[in-house]
Amino acid sequence: MSKQRSAIRNRAEFAAYRMTRRMVGSLGPRGVARVGEVLGELFLTLGRRRREILRFNLDLAYPATEPAERRRLAKDVSRHFGRVSLDALRIHRLEPDELLHEVDVVGFDHAAAAASRGRGIIYLSAHLGLWEVAGLAGGLVRPETILAVNRPLDNPLLEAEVTRFRGRFGNVPLGKRNILRAILRHLADRGAVGFLIDQRVNPDVGVEVPFFDQPTWTHPILARVARKTRAPVVPVCALWEGPGRYSMRLFEPIFPDELAEEELSDVSLTARFSAVTERMIRQRPGQWLWFHDRWRELRLAQEGGNR
Repeated sequence: MSKQRSAIRNRAEFAAYRMTRRMVGSLGPRGVARVGEVLGELFLTLGRRRREILRFNLDLAYPATEPAERRRLAKDVSRHFGRVSLDALRIHRLEPDELLHEVDVVGFDHAAAAASRGRGIIYLSAHLGLWEVAGLAGGLVRPETILAVNRPLDNPLLEAEVTRFRGRFGNVPLGKRNILRAILRHLADRGAVGFLIDQRVNPDVGVEVPFFDQPTWTHPILARVARKTRAPVVPVCALWEGPGRYSMRLFEPIFPDELAEEELSDVSLTARFSAVTERMIRQRPGQWLWFHDRWRELRLAQEGGNR
């Protein structure tokens, strides 16, 4: 695509984002939830490829569950992500104090215990509930600035807008260069860093660990940072509890400096973090991003065997 066409597309996407955000703001939390559920079910009906991935993932993760129950769970997933996709736009219109009014924080003492070690805090989250809320609220309830380890958006106009918004909540997204150096420096200064490791990576950069009883390629960057810095790892998620209501839940920290040397390898630590992530997801399976092609290699192998 030429630079001119790319620029035109970026401006069109940005205009659509601003227009949709204004429209969503006029609906209110209940209206957003109702419209989002309809859009989510429509996506499940029309999005054949994502529907197939969703059903494959649920079959793989819950083989002992009745097919009718898995179909109900698939519907719950689609409705949930319709809701929170629109609600993310509504939240982008909120001021920090307005967001805190919508979030109940549970387990705040776990973050305090982690901070008391003086090594910074590593937050381990997942694409569960509305993960954006976990980062935003986390930047408000603790004094540490949170570096967000995530992939920048392809559209620079949208990336700049989202970066500006997150900055008001104490979040600083990392760029594409010298990421590890920035993370290590920030933790040395007793800051906080947020990681999500629940999405697929290629085998050449990942380690294979169990996840929902399946061998799963997972990025070991969190394990490497935790081993090098010995910073406590605090699991956290932000679950949708109803229109305009979220619960931010923090769980018991993992202290790398209390683990034996053989437990600090890439595989051992990543397996430990993946198990924690799975436990969070199992609390509300209908709120995880099951549309993501997490087990692509297994899916493609099955499709090849069925031909």
